[in-house]
Amino acid sequence: MKVYLISLIALCLLAPLSALVIVDNQGISHDYPYETFFRIQGQEFQTTKELDGETITTTWKGIRFDNWLKEQKLGDFSKIALEPGDSFEGEYAKIKFISGDRYEMVFNRAEWDTLTCWLAYSQDGEIFPKEQFRIIFPHLYAQFWVRDLQEVRLEDYQENPLPQKLTSMSIFFMRQKLITDPKPFVKMRGYRFDDFIGELSENPLKEVLIYSADGLIQNLSYPKQLSGAVLQIDENGKYNLKSPQIPGGMWMKDVIYLQCDARALINMKYFSKIVPLAKTLDWPLGPDTKLKLNFHQHSEVVNLSEALSEPMIFEGSEDFELLP
Repeated sequence: MKVYLISLIALCLLAPLSALVIVDNQGISHDYPYETFFRIQGQEFQTTKELDGETITTTWKGIRFDNWLKEQKLGDFSKIALEPGDSFEGEYAKIKFISGDRYEMVFNRAEWDTLTCWLAYSQDGEIFPKEQFRIIFPHLYAQFWVRDLQEVRLEDYQENPLPQKLTSMSIFFMRQKLITDPKPFVKMRGYRFDDFIGELSENPLKEVLIYSADGLIQNLSYPKQLSGAVLQIDENGKYNLKSPQIPGGMWMKDVIYLQCDARALINMKYFSKIVPLAKTLDWPLGPDTKLKLNFHQHSEVVNLSEALSEPMIFEGSEDFELLP
């Protein structure tokens, strides 16, 4: 214990004066000097991962960041819904963690409310150098953790709207040019966002939602984060996101849904995933939801439940609409 205290004091003395910045949804920055977190009684917690058939356990020390954030009363993240579906006026729609190298990890409020989040400052007894705290979610893969945390943003935004039109990915990309080694990437084939995204939205600034087969969601924007990006198609026919504008750790694998403003593309092999996606995004889908299937010369309206149980119903349709 004595050695630990000496190391902690030395760390605080040697580290330059710096702070973790938290920006509320009014754009106001709140600076929390790093030594603030060392003054809070830390707790140990563990994470595990499988490596070459063995279970590796790591012991961390830090503070429960989700609980600490609620105590700061920076906004409605401090409120807890008492019943499913409860909402609070002015609630922050998402929380964003930003690292020193501008790596970003974003969670919407519904996701955040189900997570346990730690701000860690030591790993297996070794204190991180300087102010390189880490955000760790013990129940999520390490790709969702953030090293060298520098900023947290609580952002209010309009929720992703129900798309006006959905098109099969395979049908849409049949009309696009498949590029071999699209610069700056090599040894791959894919479709460039710069080539196809204009067909999905004419807005100069486009909001893009990406959803993977394992239920991960990313909210990105074009051109800021997706200029020069590619939707790679691998040897198994899966679509993988690669973008020179964001760190490789943020590249989404096995993309099955891509929404750009009011238009969406969906991998029809995973059409049933529309149900958990709708639940996460609070789309008003229910037992009476219907689909309008648009064919070349006519349209048909069917129940969503029918489409879920009989996917062959989509054969021949060019696109479809969800009718809550």
